[in-house]
Amino acid sequence: MSSNKPQVNKLLKGEQAAVLQPYALTAQQRHFEMASQVARSKLTDYGNALQVELGRMLRDVEFSLDVNLCSSVGLEQWLAEPGVLLLDSTLPLEKDLVCYMSIDFQAVHNMADLCLGGQLGEAQSLIEKVELSSSELRISCRLLQKQTQVLMQSLFNQHLPISAYVYKQQLQFEPYAYMPFKVRFILDNTVVSWFIWLPVELFLADSAGVPQYEPPLPQGSLLTDWERVPVQAHIEMARKQVTVQQLEGWLQGAVLPLELFSDMPFRLGKQTLFYGVVAEEGNQLMFQISTIAESK
Repeated sequence: MSSNKPQVNKLLKGEQAAVLQPYALTAQQRHFEMASQVARSKLTDYGNALQVELGRMLRDVEFSLDVNLCSSVGLEQWLAEPGVLLLDSTLPLEKDLVCYMSIDFQAVHNMADLCLGGQLGEAQSLIEKVELSSSELRISCRLLQKQTQVLMQSLFNQHLPISAYVYKQQLQFEPYAYMPFKVRFILDNTVVSWFIWLPVELFLADSAGVPQYEPPLPQGSLLTDWERVPVQAHIEMARKQVTVQQLEGWLQGAVLPLELFSDMPFRLGKQTLFYGVVAEEGNQLMFQISTIAESK
């Protein structure tokens, strides 16, 4: 006798779930991941070109260069500490994009020594080094200038004059708007390092933030089968208590003013998964997730 019991899919094993890539929920997160992939693919060429350009700036110095995309966790607190120099440089694109550089005073002092004398001087403590000289500031600006020029050359095949300036305000980044890169200037007996902060839009197809490409889905049927499961969601835009008299008024054509939620819950059944905002694009309403609801 044949059985008509429906087949039930088994849960994924731990090793199967481990190979699946997490999917970014918000548009900003997805754009950030796409830009990160593009940036990593160009790091080697960028690092080689930057080493050649800095070699022209430091003719008598033997060094190697290492550029890596890093996490911003903890870096923003470091930016606010004393003894860190901030600089900015605007790229001449259709939409101006600003790049930043952060470097501590000791690294500035080391790079100035290499540019002016070819040898590193004695290390200075933060208490002794309360401000930078005009030469050190000029060399720091030139250092950022070289990096942005190489960036324009490698990404857009454009060699343009670019200016760099000391940034005198406190630097705060919006989430998923900038990517930090650590540059390590490697000498025989020491390493001088700094960070450059590049806008995510720089590595997308255009400055409007349109993705250059969609990342490929993981191979196999595990994820694609899961994505085909239909779900019915509800987005609550507003809620208001009304009286019976107001309901009667509606039947006569009256209107009821509403105030939309600033954070609109996205629900599957009775469970709230996300919060987001609704905006109008063209003639359609669009919902975008802003935060993930805390699990209870």
